[in-house]
Amino acid sequence: MAYPARRKQSPQESTGQARALRSASDVTPLPVAGPARERQLLEATLAGRFKIRRLVGRGGMSSVYLGWDHALERKVAIKVLAPEFVRQLEDRERFRREARIGASLFHPNIVPVYASEQQNGLTFVVMHYVAGPSLAARLESVGALPVDETVEILAALADALDSVHRIGVVHRDIKPDNILLDEVSGRPMLTDFGVATVATSEHSRSEVVKALGTPQYMSPEHALGEQAADARSDLYSLGVVGFRMLTGRLPFTGGTAQSIVAQHVALEPPPVGHYAPHVPEEVARVIDRCLAKKPAQRWADAGAFGTALLKAQRVAGSRRWNVVRLLRRAVGR
Repeated sequence: MAYPARRKQSPQESTGQARALRSASDVTPLPVAGPARERQLLEATLAGRFKIRRLVGRGGMSSVYLGWDHALERKVAIKVLAPEFVRQLEDRERFRREARIGASLFHPNIVPVYASEQQNGLTFVVMHYVAGPSLAARLESVGALPVDETVEILAALADALDSVHRIGVVHRDIKPDNILLDEVSGRPMLTDFGVATVATSEHSRSEVVKALGTPQYMSPEHALGEQAADARSDLYSLGVVGFRMLTGRLPFTGGTAQSIVAQHVALEPPPVGHYAPHVPEEVARVIDRCLAKKPAQRWADAGAFGTALLKAQRVAGSRRWNVVRLLRRAVGR
């Protein structure tokens, strides 16, 4: 099969925790009056508990503010549901469910949620503030990442997803925008469980048919709204993230969301090695397997994927070292 020529994506401006709120389909400009009124109300509501320092960013459904927790003397991120969505019961409940899921997860590579409240007409979530860019921002500035760094990030995220999947939660929106790179700890941190589903929730499972998510990273079964979409759908999305990290581009592109989704459903993705021949074949094969059309042909779970990826890195490293030793011997002769 013939694939498009290799190309490097053009850089775009982005920020860290604010970027985690946005996607190509939901970014809206900052209205002058709206945020000002929202901030005034938020400051009045949180007076004595949190000091609002600045607006970090605004997406289609919410705003994020950098705040200061007076009691615990730490920075926090305060995510506020936009007023027009507060009036919609479905959107309000989805926002609250995101907070409940986030608060139930304990993993060093998942952004912690501290509190969720509704006061004075505001619905907001208080969470850990991550000082650092999103993975999307990093990719847009450098194109592709080194293999070792890519493996390190993907293995950490796989471990985080494995813990999430074990309690029946499927994220359903794994993408670089929702992965923050903490400058303090150096860890990649997964965030935004806004469209996640819970296996034990009938209402949550019913949302699968709406195919909420991001087309560029959506698994075939997710795009088709299949009720059977499970944790392996997240593995497909993580595989797309890995593909972009190693190649600097997406496996499928198009002018519309519909065309991109159609390709994920119907076309075989190009192998990583086509666009990134420098990537060791052992590592490339592990990523390629994530992008199998049928869930049964992917890795059994995120833990298996992470283990296979680290093993592939070790094998590739050993093979490189053997080549170096042979070359040294040849030169010595």
